[in-house]
Amino acid sequence: MSGLGVNGTVCNAQQYNQSVSESSLDPTITCLTHGQTIGLSLIAETSLLSLLCLMILFILICRNVLRYWKAPPNGGWRLLQFPPDIYLLTLFFFDILQALGGAFNIRWARDGIVTTGSYCVAQGIVQQTGELGVALTTLLLASHTFVTALWSVGMEARGPAFGLVGLVWVFIALWVGLGNGLNKMYEAPTPYWCWIPKRYFAEQVAGEYAWILLAWFASIFMYIPVYLSVTGHLSVENGRPRIHWKGRPIGTANRRATLRLLIFPFAYSIIVLPLSVSRLKQFVHGDVPSSIQFFSASMFNLSGAINVVLFLVSKPQFLLFIPPVIEQEVPMQPISPSLDPVPQSLQLSALELPNDLEDQRSSQPPESSSNSVVQPGDSGPGLDRII
Repeated sequence: MSGLGVNGTVCNAQQYNQSVSESSLDPTITCLTHGQTIGLSLIAETSLLSLLCLMILFILICRNVLRYWKAPPNGGWRLLQFPPDIYLLTLFFFDILQALGGAFNIRWARDGIVTTGSYCVAQGIVQQTGELGVALTTLLLASHTFVTALWSVGMEARGPAFGLVGLVWVFIALWVGLGNGLNKMYEAPTPYWCWIPKRYFAEQVAGEYAWILLAWFASIFMYIPVYLSVTGHLSVENGRPRIHWKGRPIGTANRRATLRLLIFPFAYSIIVLPLSVSRLKQFVHGDVPSSIQFFSASMFNLSGAINVVLFLVSKPQFLLFIPPVIEQEVPMQPISPSLDPVPQSLQLSALELPNDLEDQRSSQPPESSSNSVVQPGDSGPGLDRII
């Protein structure tokens, strides 16, 4: 950042007059004060922290894939085995894009001025894609947890999960692509970083604000019944909810697995709260102090780091973080050498007894019925040789 210019900014008189004379709906330049550059630096630092945590997570996922590839379990393996694997991996990828968009502010903080251009357009596209993707994926994860916890369906429905994630990508690609392709100055200073300017207010709401608020409300609304379900106080029987005031016993494994998925929408509802309040205040009153915008944006860009920490601390069972289990084959015990095979000459059936033995049996007097019962464990002479 160079020396001070007009009114505590780095802009010269022409740039400053341009920034204050332009309509707020069509900004092309923003001259930053020293305090505003500090705020942007804070956003960039939180974004870089999220990027670092996400890179570590993806390195661990690659380690897991390599570990399963070297020692595959007997039943086979997949990185995306269940729907939560699909949703979580997608969420972490959008977290990277969101954090990367915040890291673009390094240039604005260094230069002390935000201007239009290819760098500005790139930040707007990356930031819009990441923020919208995080909101939609969080909504999918919350809905999946809600349905599986209450109705116990869709726990292994990989096909619908891939389909829903594909729709998210198609929607984002069309919305962001068509918005930038059909509209002039679709990404511009707003005013401290580049995003959709105020002249496209409808696109701001439909393309991001509405989905962020929907994901926020859905996370709060779904959290309560899911929590009551995993604690045994709520169940769905014959399509109708039932309240159990004393609670019912719930399997510890099912409870932990559900709570592991529930923490992500719950954390999102907390992280996005300052941003939601800031945007609502902006809709009602028009202008919001820059300090509030910097604080809410910094919290929002920490979502990647928070998601990684929550995922690793909760002892994850997804994305191959469980070591592969290989069943050891039990070797067959060799036949004892003391058990010699029966000679062929002694393998006689009961129908091939010698005549003198048959005559001897016929000449013996019949025994009483009480003595004719063979006790367990008794065998006649040579019976083990006959069978």
